[in-house]
Amino acid sequence: MESAKFKVKIVGVIFDPKKRKILIGKGKGEKRYSFLEGNLVPEEEIDKELKRLTKEKTGFIIHNLGTIYSENALPDKEEIKIYFLCEATEGEEKKGQNVEELVWIKPSEAEKKLEVKFPTRLREFVTGLQ
Repeated sequence: MESAKFKVKIVGVIFDPKKRKILIGKGKGEKRYSFLEGNLVPEEEIDKELKRLTKEKTGFIIHNLGTIYSENALPDKEEIKIYFLCEATEGEEKKGQNVEELVWIKPSEAEKKLEVKFPTRLREFVTGLQ
């Protein structure tokens, strides 16, 4: 049997429960905002990698509250995305070296600001954070 290979992207929906806002960003040279995301390194534990990526890109230490959604882009992109709800618990906002901009937005503004249409279950979850 042929071994299937694909990328796993981990996506952090960073939430501030006091302000009821989520953090999005724009990478250097990118035209659109997105949630924080990165490729999972095969040898790394998902939670540790998510925390490392978040700290590097935003300056925040997060608490991973768990998986909220996953999407399978196979076979077109050969990747699976797993979305996690994360609470920013410590640290100060600091853009990482490949991050051009970080912005806190209301959950209800996410689709418009990210210029995407979320799948129904993800939309319901994100807008429910407000």
